[in-house]
Amino acid sequence: MNIVTGEIREIYDQDGTTTARVTVKGAIVHVPISFLPHARVGDTVLIESGVAISFVQPEPQEEN
Repeated sequence: MNIVTGEIREIYDQDGTTTARVTVKGAIVHVPISFLPHARVGDTVLIESGVAISFVQPEPQEEN
């Protein structure tokens, strides 16, 4: 099981499946977001086995 979080950068249709381009640790991945019909650009999502399964709250940035 591989679980990561990432921020949605773009949402598009790929062969009838709603898919998102997501930034994960500096890399871009393309994941289906069918389980998240209300997903929007800028949302942070939990990705498990290559599929976005839940929304998550981004961690607050530390101030220097």
